[in-house]
Amino acid sequence: MRFINSKFREYGADAALLFISIIWGSTFIITKQAIENVPVFSFLTLRFAIASLLLWIFSSTRINRLSVKTVSDGFILGTVLFLTFAFQTVGLKDVSASVTAFITGLYVVIVPVLSLIILKKKPDSYLIIGVFLSFAGLTLITLNGKIALSKGEALVLANAFFASFHIVLTDYYSRRNDILLLTAIQISVVLGFSILTALIFEKSVLLCNYSNQLVFAIFLTGIFATVVAFLVQTGLQQYTTPTKAAIIYGMEPVSSAFFSYFIGAELLTLRQYSGAMIIIFAMIFVEAGSYYRSRSISP
Repeated sequence: MRFINSKFREYGADAALLFISIIWGSTFIITKQAIENVPVFSFLTLRFAIASLLLWIFSSTRINRLSVKTVSDGFILGTVLFLTFAFQTVGLKDVSASVTAFITGLYVVIVPVLSLIILKKKPDSYLIIGVFLSFAGLTLITLNGKIALSKGEALVLANAFFASFHIVLTDYYSRRNDILLLTAIQISVVLGFSILTALIFEKSVLLCNYSNQLVFAIFLTGIFATVVAFLVQTGLQQYTTPTKAAIIYGMEPVSSAFFSYFIGAELLTLRQYSGAMIIIFAMIFVEAGSYYRSRSISP
């Protein structure tokens, strides 16, 4: 019974992480279209202002549980998350939504390394195979016969590193803090840095023109891709491993490819779709490996 409950909880967490990876994937093309004519950090300010407000409303009954440790952990997570979004969103200005998502997906390779170094968690053999499969899929999707990165792609690659760091830190900090408070603090930290950066580089945090597309993007990213997604990530990622979570998050670029096609008419080649199928197979493979490993060691 303990085995069944444990696996049910793990698979439930995996399914929830898959759901938010699809949500994140949908936002690349929507955000790219929204920021074509607006300052990046003003957009981020509005996105995280909505998210922060909602999270503090949800957390209002838990304020008495707030501790120095939670504030400190939330500040670190928020700083890393801000760098993730800053590099990603600025890079998105010059790189297609689908390619941005796929380069971001390189965290599937970076996370196991950081997990081993920081958390001392050595991935099992089936996870290592899953990482290589995911990397192969990402290579098919992103490599276009050149090794040199454009400026925008280099920014997105930096975003992949900070996204990896955030995944690993979330695994560590979520286990010792109140999830709502930790999420509210980290999102508020992102908001604070976004306001500061907007004031320095864009001279204002207010936008002059609000199109229907922009308003939709702000609310979609602020509510679903931030409040819902980060509550799920912070609350449930602790029931799986960082490496497995990274492989599940590999569905983010796959999701982005399809949304980019249907919304932005960004076409991918047969080779790139083949890469997407490999990533999906890698995810199924690690789920199966996790199940059989647990069965072999259960009493």
